[in-house]
Amino acid sequence: MTGQEFIGYLYRKYYPELEGPILAVRKALAELDPQSPSFLSLMQRQAKRELRHALAFTKALLQYPELDHHERAEIAEQAADEYKHHALIKDYLRSRGADVEDIPADAYDSYFGQFLSGDVEAFRLCNIAEKSAVVFMIHLSTVSKDPEVRRLAAEIIGDEEGHEDRVREKLARVAEDERRREFLERHFVQSWASQKEGVFLEAKELGIDLDKVLAEFRQGGK
Repeated sequence: MTGQEFIGYLYRKYYPELEGPILAVRKALAELDPQSPSFLSLMQRQAKRELRHALAFTKALLQYPELDHHERAEIAEQAADEYKHHALIKDYLRSRGADVEDIPADAYDSYFGQFLSGDVEAFRLCNIAEKSAVVFMIHLSTVSKDPEVRRLAAEIIGDEEGHEDRVREKLARVAEDERRREFLERHFVQSWASQKEGVFLEAKELGIDLDKVLAEFRQGGK
């Protein structure tokens, strides 16, 4: 089995339990009425997440001196994109008369903390579950009834183009070494599982019928 084949195997193995349900719930969140308080709260939390991710990437540049030049350039670009996305969402929120300062994002996003408390090899795998954010924004850009929200999502998507492919290529390179596959699979599960907990909690708090969304997913509706 090649590295690429192993990564495909991981996605197929864990899609029914982890990736699939998360993506279904993120799509349901994107379908919230853009004029509702729940949607406003969702975007406040998203802005907070973007900022926390930007800070995490910035911290990683200082924490892991063993990162090579290419990796450091890529991480710096990711940090800049996250700061930009935070600013874009914050501008949108201000246009709605809202801000982000009092929204506790920690409960819904423990994603990066685990990668900044271990070794650099764990951090190198921190983008495994990035697909969730991309799917959310893509869905938002197509289903939202608010043209401003669609424009905001489309601008963010432009920065994310190709990221998922690069992540899969990176994972496939790691998986070429059969001795590292157990480590990779463990972090694959940990990445998606940590995100699942926060996404499900957020959906419940914002009024999503979680049981219905998951039932539709299991029946092939999502």
